[in-house]
Amino acid sequence: MGTFFRTVGAAIWTFLKSEAFQIAMTVISAVVGVKGYLQAREMLAKGQDIMANKTAAGGKLPVVYGNRRVGCQVVYMDTASNNSTHLYVVYALSVGEVEEINLKTLEIDGNPLTDSNQFRNGGYLGSDKISSGAGSLCTANQNSGSVDLNGGTFGTNPALGGYRYVFNAHHGAASQTADPMLRASIGSKWTTAHKLNGVAFICASYIYDSKGQFRGVPQITVQVKGKKIYDPRDSGQTFGTESTYEWSDNPALCFLDYISNNQYGKGLIESQINMSTFTAAANVADTQVDQPYFNGSAQSLIWSGVAGNDFITVLGTEESWWQNKVGELLSLFDANGNGVLDAIEIKEARRENFFDNSTLYQVFIGATLSSTYSSQSGTSLVKVKRFHCNGYLDGNKTVMENAKELLANMRGIFLYVNGKYELQIEDTGSSTFSITDAHIISDAGISVDYGNKDKKANKVIIEFFNANKKYELDTATVLHDASPEYYSDDGDEILEIKAEFPYVTDPYIAYNMGKAILTRSRNQTTMQFLGTPEMYKLNVADIVTLTYAGLGFNGKVCRVEALELQPNGLVAVSLIEYFDVYTWEVPPQEPVEALQNTPSAYAVKAPTNLTFTDTDSSSTGRPFLAWDLPTDYPYYQWRINVKDSSGNQQINKIVDVNNCDLNFLPVDTNYVASITALNTMGVESSPATLTFTIGDAPTGSADIKDTAVITDKIINDAITTPKILNDAVTDAKINSLSANKITAGTIDASQITVTNLNATNITSGTLATARLNVSDIISTGSIIVSGDNVSDLTNNSGFVDASGAATAAPVQSVAGATGTVSASTIITAGNIVVQGDNISDLTNNSSFINGSAVNSNVTNISGGAIQTGTVAAARIDVSGVISAGSIIVSSNLTDGSTSISGGNINTGTINANRLQIDDVTIDTDGSGNLIIKSGGVNTTQVASAAITGFGTAGNGGIVYDFSAYDFPTTADSPSSAAWDGFAYTQGTGATLTGASGVGSTKYSYSNTIGYAVMCETGVFQVPNISGQNLNALALSLVDADSQSSSDFIRMAIEYRTASTSGGVASATYSSLVNIQKFGGLAETLQSVSGNLTPTANNFYQFRLLFAARGVDGNRRYGNATITVLSTVR
Repeated sequence: MGTFFRTVGAAIWTFLKSEAFQIAMTVISAVVGVKGYLQAREMLAKGQDIMANKTAAGGKLPVVYGNRRVGCQVVYMDTASNNSTHLYVVYALSVGEVEEINLKTLEIDGNPLTDSNQFRNGGYLGSDKISSGAGSLCTANQNSGSVDLNGGTFGTNPALGGYRYVFNAHHGAASQTADPMLRASIGSKWTTAHKLNGVAFICASYIYDSKGQFRGVPQITVQVKGKKIYDPRDSGQTFGTESTYEWSDNPALCFLDYISNNQYGKGLIESQINMSTFTAAANVADTQVDQPYFNGSAQSLIWSGVAGNDFITVLGTEESWWQNKVGELLSLFDANGNGVLDAIEIKEARRENFFDNSTLYQVFIGATLSSTYSSQSGTSLVKVKRFHCNGYLDGNKTVMENAKELLANMRGIFLYVNGKYELQIEDTGSSTFSITDAHIISDAGISVDYGNKDKKANKVIIEFFNANKKYELDTATVLHDASPEYYSDDGDEILEIKAEFPYVTDPYIAYNMGKAILTRSRNQTTMQFLGTPEMYKLNVADIVTLTYAGLGFNGKVCRVEALELQPNGLVAVSLIEYFDVYTWEVPPQEPVEALQNTPSAYAVKAPTNLTFTDTDSSSTGRPFLAWDLPTDYPYYQWRINVKDSSGNQQINKIVDVNNCDLNFLPVDTNYVASITALNTMGVESSPATLTFTIGDAPTGSADIKDTAVITDKIINDAITTPKILNDAVTDAKINSLSANKITAGTIDASQITVTNLNATNITSGTLATARLNVSDIISTGSIIVSGDNVSDLTNNSGFVDASGAATAAPVQSVAGATGTVSASTIITAGNIVVQGDNISDLTNNSSFINGSAVNSNVTNISGGAIQTGTVAAARIDVSGVISAGSIIVSSNLTDGSTSISGGNINTGTINANRLQIDDVTIDTDGSGNLIIKSGGVNTTQVASAAITGFGTAGNGGIVYDFSAYDFPTTADSPSSAAWDGFAYTQGTGATLTGASGVGSTKYSYSNTIGYAVMCETGVFQVPNISGQNLNALALSLVDADSQSSSDFIRMAIEYRTASTSGGVASATYSSLVNIQKFGGLAETLQSVSGNLTPTANNFYQFRLLFAARGVDGNRRYGNATITVLSTVR
């Protein structure tokens, strides 16, 4: 061997000793896969730093990769012209351009904006990703105007001023415009030059009030879907042209972005990078694997969603929500098994349980729903990517520090080979080189290290930030499988390794990282030797076989761990025994973490059971308000505000007891009390209100000090009668009283002496005759006597008879009448009242007695006397008088009857216009004929088997039924033959063979079958069936025995149409329905159906397509039919 080296050409020897080669051999062993994990240190502090709000003081902005909740740096803050009720803040988040700043996830001081306990008024959220309308950037001056929104809600008008808060998100494009809200509000300070190009940031506006919605400078965190990065697998992207980049959480691509970026990374150019190795690593990272809850099978899920939203609401159990982890891939199906989402990335799983509210479960996705779904009893299937990268890269760390973290996150190995940088993920593989005794310098031999206890573990703890726990620090623990305890194989000694993975946010990925570390630590046999220059063919991470007779190694599989060039041209090689520490292991299911319902500083509820007690009912002699003390949150003080019926404020004060005196409020109605609760932080609740009336005077005489009220204190006319209590004014209190003060009541004559009374002053009342002297005053006929007998009148026979009594002589004459006095002269119609005995001889004249004057004493009235008006039917007894058929009833029955017995109708015809059955099904044509009312018959009104047939044209029912088409016989060529009139499209690599024992018309398949046209209809014309649907139903016999969760069956119906029969053949097929089911669910897919609204008189053709994947012989399929129908009533 020495002779060999002596004959090596000088040029080769010079190269081996060159600086470039030395550097290359050093670089390739910089980071090594599984063993390159980082010892856990200060992860808690690191997490707190990511969430913190900092005031910018130099340094570099962070970079956000994948999905991450982050804090920010305050780069600008000011008030509006020293108006401290309006604060404007600019928060820088990261280097741009980021994919999304999800403002609906924004939290202020740890509280979501949807928490109406703190945010009693809603605000506005705007984004530069939306060009106009609701959700676009707010453009209005926030120093004026007022927008009153319910707590936890968001406005839709970007042009309004006066929102309680505004957040405008700018995503950090290379060229941005100055924020329009800041320009409108503080334009003299925030100019058009303030663009912050390449920086993702949020502009915020806050309006402060006395109720503590905001305190100090609000500290915010927000969910960010991070940096757009280059993916060499996408032909639509160009390296170095960032406008073509897309978002990804793939760790290989994130690392590629970091080493190639010249602002915050290494700045490598494309020619220095072996892109194919990054592509291969990216594919490994994106490999989908199972998580324990689903384990490859869809599970039931009750959910709902609204078209256009990027989230669904989980209506089932908390456990079903908990299984959706950030970064995992969600496939979602509705209640009918139709696919709604197909492996869409989960960007946030949100659980909210605000004080005194029910819990809300939501899953945010990287797509929007195309339709609205109410409560769906559907299914979901979630897969995990083997590696992801969801993290916050600190721009102030060195490139090497950040690179190590990124590489450890995917077990990455960074190599420099043949002048280019390469990336490998330490994973399963096979040997690419065989090392034998001939490659080992015998003088040095080979050394073997079987490991030591210092590097061995029976317990591995992985620290990571759990996305489903708001990125709080969490741990995943992996224990060695031993009995009776995990440390029993190690002399009952606990051997613990603690590692950190700051870019891992999924507990199942964290578990598998720990599993690899644990397995490797217990299988750490390493071998070192000095090898020949042929070892230059090897790369770090290569898998090789080692044969070395001296130690009995025969084809021992190892992985190259390190290569180091020696000064003499030899290569020091370090191998580690290859052991499968890489294969994904479905981990134990993460237990549901109960939501902590901790007290909220903003959970202050309005007082309850607010009552008013008036003065006379009060034990204190004072009117007061009272309310119940709360039992579910700490109380401190209450604010009382009372206004009168005119809206004037009467009381505004704060008390620390649960009642308030209303001293000296006057008697009045419609007082309105508003009571709010305050906690020790000054946070104020919404008000409880009560309208009340003070009916009792609030001030009694005992409240007035003696001699306190003097004349000077009483304004004119202040004391009115209602103000003076009964018996309050005594004789001693009256100095003098003039007669003009007496305006009502009675004065006892015994209390007064009257002199000089003039008769003209007597205008009412009666004077007793004993007080009169009428002699020589009254002449005959000039006095009217009423009541008792008259005595003491002169006995004049014209007035008084001999006994002295007043004469009751008949009326002999009436003033203005001559001759005999008749009643008509005396009595006008309706003006006589007769009292006493009956009157007999009055002439029946309507001038004197009208109908209303006849009372119950009248028992017989001649029918001939009734000449007008109407006699109520109830007053007529026709029994024995009217025989059948001898009476005609006109108009309505007057006794209120609404029905006539059908048995009484024996002849004649009832007009159809007089019939009303239910005003739904039956109508009239206006000519007396019954018809079915338009739109009047629905399914429930058609009896079973009532309809026995349909027409075949016009508006009748149409059924297009096509016979079954079988698959071909084994003699046919599957790639080219036309089978029974339809074409079969051969899938790549698929074979079609007869299946034993299942009949000649059923076939099994191996590998994958692409879309095959199983059967199709002929071309048919749809008549004029406006408003009706064509319904297509397709059936195919499928016998499935799933061997893998990735096995599937897909069935689809397509159609094509044209205005002419001949035009259909050249028309393009459109999809009507497409359903795919995996694993055990595949065998349930036996039929598909769909419908469409056809164009009248057009020609149509439908076909059934089939696709599948599975293991040879484990799926069989056979006869297929497709039926197209339309039923028109």
